[in-house]
Amino acid sequence: MDIGTILENAILSPEALGNEEQKTEVRMLAGIALKNQISAKVAQAERWTTLPEEATASIKSVALKALSSSNERVAGSAAQLIAAIADIDLPLNKWPDLMSVLVENTKSENPTHVKKSSLLAIGYICETADPSNAGVVSQASGILTAIVQGATSSEPSNEVRLTAINALVNSLEFIKHNFALENERDFIMQVVCEATQSPDIQVQAAAFGALAKIMSLYYNFMSLYMEQALFGLTVTGMNSPNDTVACMAVEFWSTVCEEELDRTLNERDLEAAGIQASEPNYHFALYALEHVLPTLLSLLTRQDEDADDDEWSVAMAAGACLQLYAQNTGPSVVAPTLKFVESNIGSTDWKEREASVMAFGSILDGPEVDQLNGLIDQALPLLLTLMSDSSLQVRDTVAWCLGKIAYVDGINVNNHLPNMMHALIAGLADHPKVATNCCWTIMNLTEQVNQNGPDEESSPLSPYYPELLGALIQLTTRTDNENSSRTSAYEALSSLVIFSSRDVIEPVRALSAEVLQRLEETLVLQQQGFVSNEDKTNLEELQINLLGLLTNIIRRVGEDVAPAANRLMELLLNLLQHKFPNSLIEEDVFIAIGAVAGTPNVNFQLYMEALLPFILNTLNDALPQMTITAIGLISDISNSLGPGIEAYAQTLMTVLGELWSRADVSRDVKSSVLSCFGDIASSMGPSFAYFLPNVMQVVSEASSLQISDDSSLEFLDYVTGLREAVTDAYVGIVTGLHDTPQELLPYLKQIISFLSMVTTDASILRTDSTVRSIVGLLGDIASMYGPGQLRELYSEQWITEFIRKARTDQSYSSVTRDTARWAREQQKRQIQ
Repeated sequence: MDIGTILENAILSPEALGNEEQKTEVRMLAGIALKNQISAKVAQAERWTTLPEEATASIKSVALKALSSSNERVAGSAAQLIAAIADIDLPLNKWPDLMSVLVENTKSENPTHVKKSSLLAIGYICETADPSNAGVVSQASGILTAIVQGATSSEPSNEVRLTAINALVNSLEFIKHNFALENERDFIMQVVCEATQSPDIQVQAAAFGALAKIMSLYYNFMSLYMEQALFGLTVTGMNSPNDTVACMAVEFWSTVCEEELDRTLNERDLEAAGIQASEPNYHFALYALEHVLPTLLSLLTRQDEDADDDEWSVAMAAGACLQLYAQNTGPSVVAPTLKFVESNIGSTDWKEREASVMAFGSILDGPEVDQLNGLIDQALPLLLTLMSDSSLQVRDTVAWCLGKIAYVDGINVNNHLPNMMHALIAGLADHPKVATNCCWTIMNLTEQVNQNGPDEESSPLSPYYPELLGALIQLTTRTDNENSSRTSAYEALSSLVIFSSRDVIEPVRALSAEVLQRLEETLVLQQQGFVSNEDKTNLEELQINLLGLLTNIIRRVGEDVAPAANRLMELLLNLLQHKFPNSLIEEDVFIAIGAVAGTPNVNFQLYMEALLPFILNTLNDALPQMTITAIGLISDISNSLGPGIEAYAQTLMTVLGELWSRADVSRDVKSSVLSCFGDIASSMGPSFAYFLPNVMQVVSEASSLQISDDSSLEFLDYVTGLREAVTDAYVGIVTGLHDTPQELLPYLKQIISFLSMVTTDASILRTDSTVRSIVGLLGDIASMYGPGQLRELYSEQWITEFIRKARTDQSYSSVTRDTARWAREQQKRQIQ
């Protein structure tokens, strides 16, 4: 049924929604269907705006009438419909009296159900509307009046108060002007603070949630309110016997810490740039630490032994808040937390033992690691003993805590590694919860201890590789993936592979045989068909895990892959051929194929006839991320084939050009297309000149995109990414045409003009790799032409200044600075 039919039915039969004698289900569905048709698509929204005024007025009248229905489900549907219409009409000033109607409905003398449904409509309106739209913002005072009327302590209905407070949360971004006015702000804060004292648990919890949102949006105004009310109210709320209330009060302090962390980081960035921070940082968390921290620590003992793993609990909220508190206040949390740990870690109550371990782990990424080394040295032997605790919850948290210690690089390899590895290997055979955290610990430990593994002959972890690999492979044999234990095992195996030193390359190479065999077995199962969707999902999940591990093995063992390339590619192509409809594995298969293509001594030409149709199909139909992966594979293949890519260039360049031209293609895809042009150009060499006019036109179009003062952050990020992609394209083109400089000569001013522009972009200048590409590009172009041939271009002052900055700025890597020195020599050839 199209929108025209629905609208016509609604106009001709208003009782479908508004008639109290009609069945509830019919009325409710009529409202929801109309709402969905109006709000589902831009084209349908435009259709609404072109309807005759009497038609839209009739629908609005029906919706407002239904909003006053005593039937809660019908009123709820009407509220959604009103919000959908308001989302279109308010920005166009086409429903100016809506808010006055809703405000009137929320007055105290109205029936409870009318007040509630009207506030619900306001909440829906604020949830979907654009807070920057002037037509909507103009209604802010009406919105606020209605909400405050429903949220005050004088409102007898807790349902109305709850609905009003929820609507307030949705409206906070619209009422910036009101909140900036002291009298109005005071009243809003009074209403919310009073709601935290409501005898109704839901109202209390919603009020603490509203305070958290207010803190995140209006921190600058909060100093006085923290002193007068919020500090005491929230600490009392954290101690509430009701878990929902306590969680929301804890969330308030998590929000405080997040906001202050952001401000501290911003202050540091501005200070480094020599700019004075304009936003205040009141350090609420630090000043309140004496009272808030003990409360958080005590809440860690409020675990629920029978709770679902996905169920958010007070103890979990307190742990998350404690981590933020440590990051925000640093060493200030250490002494009180250690006192709590010492008092509880030897308790006979598992909850207190688990809470002490959680507390210790939660503060580890706050202070500097050198402030923690002594504490970790003292705690680690006891923690390793607790890996054998009788309580699963304790063992699970200890394994997580070990991962945190490894994450902050707190493991003393000489003193602790043997006992640590023994405990972790044993933990891999424990309950899936424990095993998952042991895998995470292994990943962190491997990255810290084996950071330079591939370049080292040996590492401290080398003696443990055979046993570690064996235990992890055993864990991957689970038929289920409870607590993500199987996936975590594959991720840990990948870490061991990525950071493996040369003396363990043989067991890593042997691992590939096991992975290949398992992938081949999944292919057989796939061809047999499945009884249930759960079986299919489980198999795809396993294949993704195996492909990820296989990719890392291929990259690590390098040219040793060449003899097995035929078997690998046959398997990967079969996986593509037999994948399920809407399968998730295609991206991982492409990444694995890219790894094969990047392996030395592999004749990738052998596989192109079979592979190319899959790539083209993906480029035509896939989702953005899948398209980007396919484009990345084209780049890998280009680098593998070198000049041999020319045989496929016409097809690939045509498809890539079409992608760039399509209006429905995402911005990220277009950036990937530009980078890929560069990879194809550098591989093809001089023969890329055939495509040069069209490609340079595309690149020029991409280069012309400008940033304005009112550009959104999303657009700024896009332009930065696009400029980096244009740079990649130019680098590839210049590399490919290095021996035929006459082909590039007509486009030099275009390239230099682009480089002149981007070197004024602060975000570009902060990226070492992009600066290296730009300065290298300047050097490469200069080196292509005879001395003095480009004197006019290279005499421009910005080139000298940019090369000097890249050469002398110590924030850039030594490789970038060396590249800049070489570029300076090439510039001298042109200007002297």
